[in-house]
Amino acid sequence: MVAAMDQLNAPDADAVVIGGSLAGLQAALTLGRACRRVVVIDDGRPRNAPAAHVHNFLGQHGSTPAALLEAGRAALGDYDVALERDRVVRIEHAPVGDRLHVTSRDGRVWQTRAVVLATGLVDELPDVPGVPELWGRDVVACPHCHGWEVRGEPLAQLSLRGMPQRGVDRALLLSRWSSEVVLLTDGDELDAAQRERLHAAGVAVQTQRVRRLVSHDGRLRSIEFADGTPLPVRAVFVVTRQRQQTYLAQQLGCRHTEAGTAAGAVETDSAGRTSVPGVWATGTTTVPALLAIGAAGHASSVAVAIHNDLLEQDLATAAAQSRSARPQ
Repeated sequence: MVAAMDQLNAPDADAVVIGGSLAGLQAALTLGRACRRVVVIDDGRPRNAPAAHVHNFLGQHGSTPAALLEAGRAALGDYDVALERDRVVRIEHAPVGDRLHVTSRDGRVWQTRAVVLATGLVDELPDVPGVPELWGRDVVACPHCHGWEVRGEPLAQLSLRGMPQRGVDRALLLSRWSSEVVLLTDGDELDAAQRERLHAAGVAVQTQRVRRLVSHDGRLRSIEFADGTPLPVRAVFVVTRQRQQTYLAQQLGCRHTEAGTAAGAVETDSAGRTSVPGVWATGTTTVPALLAIGAAGHASSVAVAIHNDLLEQDLATAAAQSRSARPQ
């Protein structure tokens, strides 16, 4: 009965996943293995593209982001999953029924029963010359992702101007990987309590403005301060300001976090449902602090919940059709 109902009212997809990085591909894999029709729409601009390697991901030691995503896309080949290179510009509910219409920049429209937002974040870097050029190699953000490779080396934690406490917190975290950590506040002053905690952790402090990062042949050599003084370091960890890569959730009216380090994150229930019916969110779209492996794991759990939700819809529809077919 369910199969007949699906053939009669078949949408383009059971689920459209928007975003084809680790969370999006994992959601598609889990749904595909549940015999669901899935479309993944991605514009080919993953957040981790500048990174030289993906670390702290079990079974993927040293893989490049591009290689990991290529393997993920190849793994979908056995399932009813279509990969589309495009960018979604609009999502809206169909005039009749419970379907959603997903429109791309190229003007294509997909009809679906569920939308999965896996669009992720964009990192806004400190405004220091040299940082963008070295981003992903010798300038990184997460010690859990990149700290092991530079453990025991002279390291710097560069704060984001106007956000000194976040710089302090990150420098304290980084001190676990090296006893030679210096916090660069880039002109911000610290209070006595902040300095006391840093001193206890063995973290040095430099409040002078940073002029630039000095590199040679694409590798970091030193930090140059406003007075011309150099500071040789192996790597610079930075505080970033993050924002959502798209405004699709806001356009839909999904509730989102208003302030704090997770500002802009899409709010969901424990299963991944947003405040808008039929729209789900996963990965850093809803939990910005997730590591790569965490984003994939979260997406798998959300996809299981989506499948269960679709199954309940299937069963309810089949039951209604069965009742209407009985002789009166």
